[in-house]
Amino acid sequence: MTISTKMFNEQTIANLGRLSEKLGGLQDQVASGKKDIKPSVDPVATSKLSAANELEASLGRFRGNMNRIETRLSETDVALEQVQNVMIRLKELSIMANSDTFNDQDRLSVQKEVLQHKEFLFGLANSKDAQGQALFGGFRTNSHPFEMNLAGDVSYAGDEGIHSLPVSESQSVATSVDGASTFMRIQTEQGPKSVFEIVSEFATSLEVMADRETSFNVSSPDGVHLSFDIGREPTPQSLLIEGPLGKAEVRTELVSGVMRPLVEDINAVSAQTGVQARYGEDGNSVILSNDDGEPFTISRFQTDDVAGAQRHPSSQISVQQVFQGRLLPEVTTLVDADNDLSVSIGGLESALEHMAMSRAQVGAFATTAEMQSDMLAKQETMIAETISGIEDADLTAIVTELQSLIVNRDALRQVFAKVGQQSLFDLIR
Repeated sequence: MTISTKMFNEQTIANLGRLSEKLGGLQDQVASGKKDIKPSVDPVATSKLSAANELEASLGRFRGNMNRIETRLSETDVALEQVQNVMIRLKELSIMANSDTFNDQDRLSVQKEVLQHKEFLFGLANSKDAQGQALFGGFRTNSHPFEMNLAGDVSYAGDEGIHSLPVSESQSVATSVDGASTFMRIQTEQGPKSVFEIVSEFATSLEVMADRETSFNVSSPDGVHLSFDIGREPTPQSLLIEGPLGKAEVRTELVSGVMRPLVEDINAVSAQTGVQARYGEDGNSVILSNDDGEPFTISRFQTDDVAGAQRHPSSQISVQQVFQGRLLPEVTTLVDADNDLSVSIGGLESALEHMAMSRAQVGAFATTAEMQSDMLAKQETMIAETISGIEDADLTAIVTELQSLIVNRDALRQVFAKVGQQSLFDLIR
């Protein structure tokens, strides 16, 4: 079939254009190493690549969460380590203050340091991460979880949730521990207390025990006079008497002005202790003595509704030794045994053990996070390989095709140029 010169020229130019366009695309693939994936070119590969890219983006979000989890857990561990260091120092101070080498002035000096440590603990409990969110507030991360009133009492304003972030479609990992269980629920011999209560009671003990005692050794052969400063409501109380025959705990209910139950309960165990009781003259006191005039000890005075050191003790006993029917002038005040520094030592030990357990929990969360991070890394590798398999170009095949197209293009150009040089005279020779 014969075609006109015009049509030949147009078709040739169009073919050259398509060849140039295809060559340009192949050259781009060689330069980038990526296939030219478009719905019009390869709809199946386009669909697979789109799904793979979505999964990769999702994994990227999970990786971001994982990085934040690891950071928050690290910051939490650092904060709890500092809490432990403070508690260790406080325990050292409590042991020093409970020794005979410390006088009352020394204990009051220690109290000042203790109160400073309490302020520092309060700051640690309100620690925030790099994004300004509370570490120990549970789900309430945008405000201070702990609040302190003018009296120095600390309350928890967070919740009991454990803040976590998703690291997969079905798995979340904790980023910290909640402040309630970490700082507010330490099990002690007196029941659950907050770390702030334990430290405050230590400071109170240092002050109270500066001029009071929790035990008294009776050396006078005529015994001792006990005057009770107690309330008007019946209150279960107890004290330990260690006499020449042995010791016994006396439990009774006391009301101001009514000493009969106490006298009867002490005399009920007289066979065990060798100590007898009789009424004092004012009706609010008793006199303890023993027939042989031997020394004995009164200690462990406790009131059931008191579970810690009190700055202003609700119950106390004024103790004066009796000699030849007269009260000696020196007065010793006995207070609840919970004011004793040995109780503070026990509370601080409980707090240390509790903080160690909290750090162990953070460590367990970190281990879980590490395992999830490894799994996430494997998924990231797999999806990267999948995407690479879809979009990476086969350079050997592309270069071969590119060379073939260049040959075809050059040949077409030569033909076009040769045909274009012919005239009417060349055709009629």
